[in-house]
Amino acid sequence: MAVNIRLELFVKDLQKSVDFYKNVIQLELSSQNENSAMFKAENLNLLLTQEDVISSDHYFSEIKTSQKGMGVEIILVVPDVQSYYQRICEMQIEVESELKQQEWGMTDFRLTDPDGYYLRITSPK
Repeated sequence: MAVNIRLELFVKDLQKSVDFYKNVIQLELSSQNENSAMFKAENLNLLLTQEDVISSDHYFSEIKTSQKGMGVEIILVVPDVQSYYQRICEMQIEVESELKQQEWGMTDFRLTDPDGYYLRITSPK
């Protein structure tokens, strides 16, 4: 059974987040309107939604005042993590941890998006 993952991130500044995921992470923008943007990859749909649409009685109503994505690590597997890391450094994007080989055999580095969502960029094993 094929599974597609749909991930929705609530963001403060939609255009800033769209620019980040399009230009830094290099996802393909599929569609965008004034409140949301959709990126599509092989097994992933990433929906960015302007946090202003969250009503006061919604489960996520506290998101506007709390650290976003607390306890969640979004892992992106790229074919050539070293080239990806070098490009990010050349763009002067701040990284949370430098590129290194982990004890479990994969090489990765970490950074946060404009809203503080924690991303691990890694190589295939």
